[in-house]
Amino acid sequence: MKLTNVKAMFTKVATVGLVAGAIALAAPAKADAQVVAGIGVGYPHPGYYYGPDYYAGLRMEEARRHAEWVRAHDRFHYGYRGRW
Repeated sequence: MKLTNVKAMFTKVATVGLVAGAIALAAPAKADAQVVAGIGVGYPHPGYYYGPDYYAGLRMEEARRHAEWVRAHDRFHYGYRGRW
């Protein structure tokens, strides 16, 4: 392959690359901005805690879970089949 053919091929490849890059930069992607608005009616879900005392709700939930655990592990409840 002659040097002039290599130069001509490189020039063609570079020109195609530059044109492709210019087209890619000249046509920016369409902005797909969306706005979502919602209105909530009613009391918040019990799983969420709002207000200034966020940790009070967590303490209340922990106390409820502990009470359930105690009820589940009480050895004198109906249907208990243990060694005691």
